Amino acid sequence: MLGNEHTAVDMEWLDAHAGSVQALATLVLVILTGYYAWASRAMVKETHATLQATARMTLQARLDRTSELMISQPELFDGLDDPGATGDERDARFHLANILVATFEEAYAQRNFDRAMNEEDWRAWVATMDSLMSRRYLAGYWQHVRGTFGESFRNFLDSRLQ
Repeated sequence: MLGNEHTAVDMEWLDAHAGSVQALATLVLVILTGYYAWASRAMVKETHATLQATARMTLQARLDRTSELMISQPELFDGLDDPGATGDERDARFHLANILVATFEEAYAQRNFDRAMNEEDWRAWVATMDSLMSRRYLAGYWQHVRGTFGESFRNFLDSRLQ
């Protein structure tokens, strides 16, 4: 009988304080939701920073690889300044040009579409593009293949070459 009296008292207490208990439960849920939102936001920021760093390293690795090719084959780099080059020659320079311009397009996309590149890095990429694309072979190559690249990148590079 004592157990039934105790249960009845508990039920009366719950009935009398139901609004307060519900308000407390709601407050706890709001606090938990806020914490999870804050933690999720921090994780998103951290993930974005990691993705930016990875994208930057991948681009730099591609450019480093082309530098290694030009160092190991100096005639390749010298051939970019050949006064007789038309840019249509299908030799090693053609493949190097494909790699370089594709890398430049990727840098452009990271900057303009992915927003994964800061202003300082972008200025360095533009300077690199300007320096290399002014070479006779690369400028001629671009005129032959420009239609195979995305329109916004094509417009950007055309404006740089003028």
